[in-house]
Amino acid sequence: MHQRRDGSPTTASSTKTSIGSDPSATASDFAIPRPFDTALSNNFTSPCATFFKTMLSDSGFGNCHPFSLMLQTSSGLFDSSKSVFAITRVLEATCSVNSDQCTKIMDGFARDLVSDANCQVDYANSNPQVLQAYNGLVAYEPLYQASCLRDDGGSYCYANAVTNTTATTDAYPYYLPLGVALPGGSRPTCNSCLVDVMAIFSSFGGNATQPISKTYNTAAQQINTYCGPNFVNGSATPLKGVASTTTASFTSTIALFIMLFVLFFQ
Repeated sequence: MHQRRDGSPTTASSTKTSIGSDPSATASDFAIPRPFDTALSNNFTSPCATFFKTMLSDSGFGNCHPFSLMLQTSSGLFDSSKSVFAITRVLEATCSVNSDQCTKIMDGFARDLVSDANCQVDYANSNPQVLQAYNGLVAYEPLYQASCLRDDGGSYCYANAVTNTTATTDAYPYYLPLGVALPGGSRPTCNSCLVDVMAIFSSFGGNATQPISKTYNTAAQQINTYCGPNFVNGSATPLKGVASTTTASFTSTIALFIMLFVLFFQ
């Protein structure tokens, strides 16, 4: 079932150790993983390097604990993913923030990142870390929703997926919003979590500004091939208002043509 929890942004712990896989660790031991928590590449232009330092040190950014940015860039998240207990603690933190407020923060940083004054040159040159940062920023909302999904038993769907050692491809669909295609031959478990996750991604896939718009349809077709026809939406849901606007415009044009035709031949 899809559950969202909006509250005040939490603050990352400043403790020195993480809980790792030890269920006996106390709350004071818990450190929320951070994006780009390993050394950044030196292959940045000077303005872009400054932008990254500013973004990563920003309290508003940090307090959002953006899962979408951790997914590809955080060694802390990778370590936490080895334990259901640890990754659940991380998801509880990332899902306890005000997602509307955090979406605005991430969208602002995405706009700033590609500006001429910051990382536009690096982005145009396809710098890998810059692309990861941009995709993670714009994909904050779909991945917030997806990572906060729980199954019928109350467990986080992502925690189940990433710790499932018998189906190692279960976590692959979560990378779709970052523009990462589902690898050929991937067979994530055909369960309700997969249905719900793909339903979220479908609702964002009709937005050309989202990386998921380039990866959803092929992934959905692949999943439906082995999970059964129509197991998930076969194509991204069109943006609300787009079809109706187009239809209204077309109808208005026809009406104007008819009116002119009538007036001309009176």
